[in-house]
Formats: sequence, C-alpha cells, structure tokens
Amino acid sequence: MRRVLLAVATIMLAGVVPVPASAAPAGPTLYVSNANSDNISIFTITDTGDLVPLGDPVRTADQPRSMVFSPDGDFLYVENGDAHLVSTYKVDSGGGLTLLQKIKTAGYPFGIAISPTGDAVYVTNLDDEPTSVSAFTVRTDGTLKPAGDPVPVGDGKLSARGVAVSADGRFVFVGTGEPFSTVPGLLSTFEVRPDNTLEYRSKVPVGAGALGIGVTPDGRFLYLACGVSDEIRPFKIGDNGQLTPLAVALAPDLPVSAEISRDGRFVFVASHGDATGPTRGVWVFKILTNGTLQSVGNSPTSAGGTPVWPALTPDARHLYVTNEDTSGKVFGFDMSKTGVLTPLANSPFDARGEFSMFQSVVVRG
Repeated sequence: MRRVLLAVATIMLAGVVPVPASAAPAGPTLYVSNANSDNISIFTITDTGDLVPLGDPVRTADQPRSMVFSPDGDFLYVENGDAHLVSTYKVDSGGGLTLLQKIKTAGYPFGIAISPTGDAVYVTNLDDEPTSVSAFTVRTDGTLKPAGDPVPVGDGKLSARGVAVSADGRFVFVGTGEPFSTVPGLLSTFEVRPDNTLEYRSKVPVGAGALGIGVTPDGRFLYLACGVSDEIRPFKIGDNGQLTPLAVALAPDLPVSAEISRDGRFVFVASHGDATGPTRGVWVFKILTNGTLQSVGNSPTSAGGTPVWPALTPDARHLYVTNEDTSGKVFGFDMSKTGVLTPLANSPFDARGEFSMFQSVVVRG
C-alpha cells in the first residue's frame, strides 16, 4: 500500500545569500518538510513573493511529513512517518527551530491537526489495527502527552488519512480511504471531551480515496478531497457537529488537499495526478454563501509534476505548492482578489530537499 501522498517545496534564488536563522525574518516564513532528505527548509517570503533561504535546512528524524503550527506560531509539530513519531519544535523570534520532544505514535502518522486554542493535537494512524486517531494534550511548554488511547475510525478497515478540528474546538473530523482503491470512504465525527479525549458520534459515506480536510474559519462548512473519485465533498456543519452533504465539485486528477484561505473565501486543491491522468496542478474554488464551490477557471494551474500540498500567505497574495517527487521544487504564484493564479517570475524555487508529502508546507506570520 502506498503511504506517501502530497506536499510543497521551496526555493533558493540564484545569487541570493541565505539569511542567518538568528536574524529576524523580514516577512512571513515558509516551512517545507522534505521526506527523502530528512530535513525542514525555512524561507523568508519577500514582498514580491520570492523565497529566500533562512539558515540551513533543519535535520529531522526519519521522513518528516505533515506539519502544523500552534495558533500563536510559537511551536511547530512535525510527523516523522517511518519513525512513527511526532516531533515538537520551539520557534524562535528569527523563525529558527529548536527540537523539544519526540513522542511515539500508535502507527504510521499521516494527518495532523491542532485545536483552535492550541491545547490539543490530533494525529491519524495509517497502519494501526484497527486504523485510528490519537489525541495529545499540549503542555504549557509546548510538548505533548497522550490523551487516552487511540480511537478506532470508520469501519476500522480503510486507512485513516486527513483530520481537522471544528472552528470552536468541539469536534474532530477524520476521513478514511485508500488513494488507489475505488472502495468508498467514510468521514467520521468525534466529540472532544474536557480532557481532550475523543468520543465517536457519527459517520457519513464519502467518495473513494478520502484525503485532505478543510474547515472554514467561521465553522459553517467542511470540505473533503476524495482522490480516487476526483471530487471535493462539501458539508454544512450543524450545531452538534452533524454533517449535511452539499453539491459535489469535480477536481481531477487525484485531488489531495482542501486547504482554505484564512478569510474563508477560497479552497485550494492540489491535484496530484496519476499515471494515466493528464490533469494535475492546483484548482482554486470560490466558496459561495451556501457553502457550495465555484471553480475559478476551467482547469488547474500547472504546479509541477506531482503537486501535493498548497499554502497561502496571510495576506492572500501568494500561494506555494510542493511536489511529491525528487525534483526538489516549490512552485510560487501571485493570486488576484478573484483567485486567479499567475506564476511568479522566479518560480519554481529550490526546496533544499526532496520528496515533500501530505501537509508538507506551512506559512507562519
């Protein structure tokens, strides 16, 4: 079973000298996990969108992949796939990383999410038997401690993949599916108890190959990428966490992500592509008032050979996409107010490593 899927890369411009990690970054910072290189590359994002390396890449445990920041940006949580770990890093004022902790996971970690208040982290275990999701409480120093035992997900047979937390922190959503199987997936809802442990509430059927999940900042809507059925499944989130399906949006080939802009206006879908599909790149969808999606353009914007994960700057001016291959490139774009993407003049950028995976790029700032 293939356990790799999706990411984002970054760049070193010709003639540009890396900024020391101890120096305060001039703008937002971009972090890229490179699974084959066992490192995390850090970049300053300039006003024009160019990526300038910030110090040397940070060495990590085996196969860094999915990453998530604490809400205040003070801590970075990184999954190490083959090592079955979550690594906690302290982020200094210059954007540099200091390792604080490595904690074991119940299986191969795939997706990661953090609560809106930063007091809990949730990790899906791809090959645990049965497949599961683990909860961790965040201590005051940013380190993690397990909150109860791993909780089975779905029917326990399909692999647990993407995970997301509701905007109010009351519910956790987990998708199950296989990226190359036509068996329909499931989307499970869990209620978060006061001690951050999870209690199963319900599940709904979804398309085949469930992967990335996004929740709008206002907490009203959820979007799930289904890679095999080539679609994005939107849902309205009820007051008690119940999910009501909305009209499906198509996004071929092999959509991996459903990342949402911080203003809640757009969904960004990296279409990874497969051996037979010619359509790959980044789809942009506008979120309509009723939660349904409207495609910006009729085809995805090219973003490398195997685009895996997108990340948008806080001001929504620039988008970056990593690739799950050995090209070691990150593709950068200007984004208009209507969601139209235009490649940056110096794109693609050197990621300073190879083979980014699911949730492999994040922006701080």
